[in-house]
Amino acid sequence: MSRMICLDLDGTLEDSRSDMTAAVHRVRAGLGLPPRSNEAVLPWVNKGMESLYRACFDDYLQADEGRLAEVRSRYEADYFDNVAVETRLYPGMARALKHLSGIGPLAVVTNKPERISRRLLDVLEVGQYFSAVIGGDTCAVGKPDPLLLKEAAVRCGFDPAAGRAAMIGDTAADIQMGRTYGAATIWCAWGYSDQPGEQPDCIAPAPEVLPGLVETVLSFPPRPVRRNG
Repeated sequence: MSRMICLDLDGTLEDSRSDMTAAVHRVRAGLGLPPRSNEAVLPWVNKGMESLYRACFDDYLQADEGRLAEVRSRYEADYFDNVAVETRLYPGMARALKHLSGIGPLAVVTNKPERISRRLLDVLEVGQYFSAVIGGDTCAVGKPDPLLLKEAAVRCGFDPAAGRAAMIGDTAADIQMGRTYGAATIWCAWGYSDQPGEQPDCIAPAPEVLPGLVETVLSFPPRPVRRNG
């Protein structure tokens, strides 16, 4: 039986909140905008890039909605160059990924842009474990649309009709996306969210238990893929 293991990035593999927040501050300064507190920026770093831009640069976009492309370009360039100043893998994650890669092909499925995600994985020295990286700009939709997992399956050479997939993440969108696709789901208790929001198949209290939990959930009877998802 073939297998595929998909993982969220921010709040699952690593904590990038400090570097994403710092990029907002630098871009705002470069645009001549007044500073904002970390507390005002932090709630938006895991809501998707479009929401981050609109919330953290609303005063700049208010005058001209056409400035969104400029904000996106400036932010992505700055963040790409400073992607792991403070960002680190969660303790035990590198070892967990090594073991997970022996179970089946791994894919990152994230709202972060694909190019930046690949850069971050390489800087954190875990890029070699992943057969696919699906970013927020890879498909025409974002989480929780299962199209992202379908694209991961194509890139991993995974046939859902002949195998089992698992989705690992720290948000309700991750769990909802996995369930809609027909994957077994694991919620990460160490991530950004205090509660899963959706009912996962399992809860992982720490990264080191992920390989065992994945083996367990992949033994569950498969859910049918929702073709209208």
